[in-house]
Amino acid sequence: MGAVTLFAAVVIGLTVGLFGSGGSILTVPLLVLWLGIPEKQAIQLALGIVALISLVAVLPHWRAGRISWLWLMRLAGPGVLGALLGGALSPLLASTVQLVLLALLMLLSSWNMWRREPWRWQLPGGPLVLALGFVLGMLTGLVGVGGGFLLVPVLLALSTLTAQQVVATSLMLVLLQSLSGFISQSIALAHLPNIPMLLTFGGIGAAGSLLALLLLPLIPQLVFRRSFALLLPALATALIWQHWV
Repeated sequence: MGAVTLFAAVVIGLTVGLFGSGGSILTVPLLVLWLGIPEKQAIQLALGIVALISLVAVLPHWRAGRISWLWLMRLAGPGVLGALLGGALSPLLASTVQLVLLALLMLLSSWNMWRREPWRWQLPGGPLVLALGFVLGMLTGLVGVGGGFLLVPVLLALSTLTAQQVVATSLMLVLLQSLSGFISQSIALAHLPNIPMLLTFGGIGAAGSLLALLLLPLIPQLVFRRSFALLLPALATALIWQHWV
């Protein structure tokens, strides 16, 4: 992997560690654009990478007792089921459809990251929350995103959790959904991705997520968020352009 890709892996880890969301949506575009990995394999590999980064990023929060187990129990079940189904369906879906869906999610994430505060979805509780968790999990399995940029506003809107608790709970949900999608896709594709690449990329990203904890008081978060927000549309355009041209 080149220096640009290694730097990008650190940025992904930093973003995941700082916000509990956002960074993992870069993984598939980087694998496709910089490493030339075919879309289907890139989505499978991205799920494993995101799971590894989230695992390392969530451990300090777990030890500090910031995870809301109540909200984890409410959203993890439907999220994992959705990720398993999405991972099983992903190999059957045309790559073009997956890339367009991913590009739209990248634009949505960009808009959210540009805001001073993540938007909050005003939703009633009950079945709608379960359905939303299922849909978010399915998106994880289908296109290889962690889903944290959608989980964070859901948790902010539905709960009274602190910002740190939202980040911690989001990371745990991303871990469970990404791992479920990775397992499901690996079974559906009947092969594992490039494990050394998964461990290298994921390990560097994981180191970035831990670095985020040290840099959190020093980084102007709004500047970092908006720089990331400007990068996403450019990557989405490049991803679609490369596929069709």
